[in-house]
Amino acid sequence: MRITRMRALAVSLAACAAAAAAGAAVAVGGGSGTAAAEEVVQACRHPNGGWVRIVAEAGTCRPREQELVWNVQGPPGEPGPAGPAGPKGDPGAGLTKLGDLEGIPCTTDGGEPGEVELDFAGDDTVLFRCVAGDTPPPPPPPPATGLVLNEVDYDQVGADGEGFVEIANTSETPADLTGLALVLVDGGQSAEYDRETLTGTLDPGGYLVVAVDPQNGAPDGIALVDTDGGVLLDALSYEGPIANAVIGGATYSLVEGPMLPADVADSNTVDGSLSRIPNGTDTNDAASDWRFTTTVTRGAANVLTPSP
Repeated sequence: MRITRMRALAVSLAACAAAAAAGAAVAVGGGSGTAAAEEVVQACRHPNGGWVRIVAEAGTCRPREQELVWNVQGPPGEPGPAGPAGPKGDPGAGLTKLGDLEGIPCTTDGGEPGEVELDFAGDDTVLFRCVAGDTPPPPPPPPATGLVLNEVDYDQVGADGEGFVEIANTSETPADLTGLALVLVDGGQSAEYDRETLTGTLDPGGYLVVAVDPQNGAPDGIALVDTDGGVLLDALSYEGPIANAVIGGATYSLVEGPMLPADVADSNTVDGSLSRIPNGTDTNDAASDWRFTTTVTRGAANVLTPSP
């Protein structure tokens, strides 16, 4: 069948129009074509009549034919502009009390992620801390040495200056004090501010009185630490919790069991001290082990005499 030049040109234009309608690109070359997409259409154009025939694969055109290649689908275009914002969501529950701030995310001064920790003092004062880490360290284990913090006087009537911490040996054997330290902790910074190195031995049932002036609270703490092994032997956090005290580069909780209530505190209007009642009792429950007594028993067994 004879195909005129005009009919061949029409066939060629129809093929190109179909490719253009599909968003395709058409290439004309003398060798194997390269398309912008994996699926392409291969064709051969006759030099005389201009007619086009579709072939199965590249490189099959006859010597005088010109190879045509076009994409079935072109490359993706640029993403369009962002759509309008959706409707505003319902408001959250919000804060209804100060305690709702406990545990919300925060960032420490060092740039670490943390959570807000609240310390409520007895005079309506609230201390905010941003504490790094997911959970506070565990409370101190029961002392294996028989040594306990037994009595502390951190607040005296008038000017302070007669403070002390008493350590008792509740075991039936002498306790070696080598490598132990009594550490005073500032609750506002969760860091030690004074340290007394202990030496010698403490007889069974004996008492060691360390003359120090602990800060008076809201909160502050005391720790008995084995510095050789990094073990916290006993601790007291008073007038609020200290859950992340940094001592010698390690972090400890100074809270034993339920926190000591903020109103169980030393006094600057009545002579007295915080004492373990009964004497030497350590159940790892600060709320039940410690009492304020108006009888100061420095170096002797504790006696409970509540304030009038």
